[in-house]
Amino acid sequence: MSKEARGYSRAVTPTRLGAAVVCLALTAAGCSELRGRRRIREGNRLYRDGLYAQALQQYSAAERFVPHLHQLWIGKGLTCRQMMTPGAKTPENERAVDCALNAFEHLQQVERGDSRGETLYLQTLFDAERYETLAKFYSERLRKDPTDLAAVNGQIQAYSRWNHMDEALAAYQRRAEMRPDDAEAQYAVGVYIWQQLYLRGGGSDKASFDPRPDPNAPSAAAAKAHKGKTKKQKKQKQQKQKQKQKQAEPKVAKQVPVFGPGDITGEKRIALAELGIKYLERAMALRPHYREAMAYVNLLLRQKSMAYFSQPAEWQACVDAAEKWRTKAEAEYAKGGPASR
Repeated sequence: MSKEARGYSRAVTPTRLGAAVVCLALTAAGCSELRGRRRIREGNRLYRDGLYAQALQQYSAAERFVPHLHQLWIGKGLTCRQMMTPGAKTPENERAVDCALNAFEHLQQVERGDSRGETLYLQTLFDAERYETLAKFYSERLRKDPTDLAAVNGQIQAYSRWNHMDEALAAYQRRAEMRPDDAEAQYAVGVYIWQQLYLRGGGSDKASFDPRPDPNAPSAAAAKAHKGKTKKQKKQKQQKQKQKQKQAEPKVAKQVPVFGPGDITGEKRIALAELGIKYLERAMALRPHYREAMAYVNLLLRQKSMAYFSQPAEWQACVDAAEKWRTKAEAEYAKGGPASR
C-alpha cells in the first residue's frame, strides 16, 4: 500500500470520523443558539419600541432555534398580551389571547421553578374573560387538594367576575369554613350577599319606599319609647297628629316599586339576607367590636325588609331592627380605635 493510501486510511478511521461529526453537530447547535438569541434580542428591541407585530415575528422565528429558552416564551407571551384588546371578542383578539396562553404554557414547561408562567397564564385568562377555563382550572386544583386556599380565592374571583352568584357564594362560604377563626372570612360572606341583594333589586327606589298606609303612625320602636311619656304629653301628641292628618291632602294609592328580571325577591331575598347576617354574627363573635360587621347587619336587614312591601308590619320590624344596629355601629365608630378588635 502506498504512503498516500495509508495516510487516507488513517484519516477515515471510525474514531476520527465520529469526532468530526460531533464537531460539526456542535458547530451547528452553536449557530442555531446564536441565531435564536439574535432573534430574541431583536424581538425585545421591537417590543420596547411598541412594534408588537414585528416583535412577534422575531420571537416566532426564534422558536425553531431555541425553544428551550424561557426568555423566548416570556417575550412572546408579553408581546401577545400587548396585542390584546380588553373585552373584545374579535378573531384577531382571540388569536392574540391564544398566542399569549400558549407562550405561558411553554414557559411553565421549560422553567418549572418560575412562578411567572402560571401567574401570567391565569392573568391572561382573567383579562380575556375566559371564566369557564378558570373555573375548571381551580376546580381541578381543589380536586387534587381540597385545602388549597389559593384555589378557593381564585374561584371567588372567577365566579364573581363571571356573574355566577351561587357558585361565588359557595366559594365564599367554603373559604369561611376553611378558616373558622378568621373574622374577615366570615364578614366577607355577609358583604358579598349584601352586594348581590343591592345589585339585584335593592336599589334606592326600594330603599326609599315606605309601604305603611300611614307613615306618620309611630313605629313599633317608637311606640315602645312612647309608653314612658306622661298622659298629658301623649294627649298633646295625639292632637298634633290629628291636626296634621286633617291638613294633609287626600292620599293616592301607593305604587310599590317594581322588581325586574333577575332581581332577587320574596323568600329568596329573605333567606339570603338571613344567611348574610348569620356570617356577620360569626364575625362579631370573633371580634365583639367589629363595627363594620354591625353596619352590614343594618344594611342586610334593610335589604330583607324589601321582601315585605305587602306586609307593612314585617317591613317595619326589619327597619326597626336595622336602626338598632345602625345606632350600635355608630356608637362603636364614635369610640374610635382600630376597626378590628
